[in-house]
Amino acid sequence: MKRITCREMGGPCDYIISTSTPEEMMKKGADHVGKEHPAIAEQMKNMSYEENKEWEHSFMKTWRMKPNM
Repeated sequence: MKRITCREMGGPCDYIISTSTPEEMMKKGADHVGKEHPAIAEQMKNMSYEENKEWEHSFMKTWRMKPNM
């Protein structure tokens, strides 16, 4: 289980998301952003393929650096 904040995933707040897999973390992060930060969710929808891959690369680096809880 790892814990990452919305801010660490590129969002504006310190809401903590806890999951066991990076895929689950991305899903829960997207759900949180959609509910709490709709303007950012809209920006995410409009990201280019390259921007999305860049975000994903950054997220995976953060994921790997986080200790298991």
